[in-house]
Amino acid sequence: MALTDQQITECYERYLREQDRYMKMAEVTYEKCLEIVQKKLTVRATVQRRAKNPKSFFEKLKKAENRAKYNSVDEVFQRISDLAAVRIATYLESDREPVVEELKKEFVGPPGTGNGPDIQVKDKAGDGLHYRATHCQVFLPEEDLAGANENLAGTTCEIQVCSLLAHVFNEIEHDLQYKPLAGELSIVERELIDQLGLLTKSGDITIKRLLHETDDRLKERTGEFADVHDFVARMRETMDLKDFASNAGQLFDELNVLRLMTPDALNQAICGTGQQSIAEISKHEYEQLKQFLAAQQTELLDDGSSDVLLVGLLKNRYEEILAHHPMGRGRGRPNRLAQIGVAYRKMLQARVQNAGTADQILTGATQDAGTAPVAAAARGG
Repeated sequence: MALTDQQITECYERYLREQDRYMKMAEVTYEKCLEIVQKKLTVRATVQRRAKNPKSFFEKLKKAENRAKYNSVDEVFQRISDLAAVRIATYLESDREPVVEELKKEFVGPPGTGNGPDIQVKDKAGDGLHYRATHCQVFLPEEDLAGANENLAGTTCEIQVCSLLAHVFNEIEHDLQYKPLAGELSIVERELIDQLGLLTKSGDITIKRLLHETDDRLKERTGEFADVHDFVARMRETMDLKDFASNAGQLFDELNVLRLMTPDALNQAICGTGQQSIAEISKHEYEQLKQFLAAQQTELLDDGSSDVLLVGLLKNRYEEILAHHPMGRGRGRPNRLAQIGVAYRKMLQARVQNAGTADQILTGATQDAGTAPVAAAARGG
């Protein structure tokens, strides 16, 4: 049974009452997505969010094809997936998949299912079309629903991930082909849309080459890091780490606070006047911490990432770094960088404790050895 005019009006009025919740859901999801692209993956991307416009929602339901999809007001709110929505548009098409993999880690599926997010890759190139995007239907994990976010339990958000050029094509194609203002598209219009789709794919190659050339230029820079991408370009080669960009955003922010914004300043902070290189010291400390965490059955580090440089920096600066991230009751969960700092401090404490135990054993053994002849003499031995 199709929706009636009265039901459509009820949907509209209900959405007006609940729009704030969807706006909040979009904002929380947006912040988590920013963390993924700027701090975790450190890829070039834009992130946008919105709650559906009430008028657009109303007009959509009035269309005959949409009326027929739903039988009740509740069904409308259960099945429409983009009342809250976020778009991640990466500069590179190749960054789409890594972003989606991180979304799988940060979000969950419907409450009570135990499943992950619903991921739908909508690539239509095989059908002669050029729409390229991944749609992720997500819910917040339990730890994100505390306090002010409690009312977001069961609320979903649609995240669209695509490249910037694909986004341009997707929008144009959607507006012309799926929202025709004056009848069906002509053959010429369809051919031009197809040509635009092919241009976006060649444009992906151009952007990839452009960013590669930019990285090569940044490697030759001196002085302070201009931004996180400059930091990654220059330090990736120094550290000889292919995935150095991973987790680099948060580390870059920390270096800014520590005023270690040049390679020389970093070298002095980690190496001092020693003969070992910044890469050698960092990789040694990283392996030590990795072994300690393995013994604790804890997974916290990402091999080959900027975590290696972070652990090298912790060698001389862990107290200062942890002071920037106060923890305790009422302060919420510490961020990932602080968690690594805490793990490093625990490793050092364990070393001191083990060294103390070894000293006690050695001292006891020495005392036993010294009193043995006396005891033997007392027995007449």
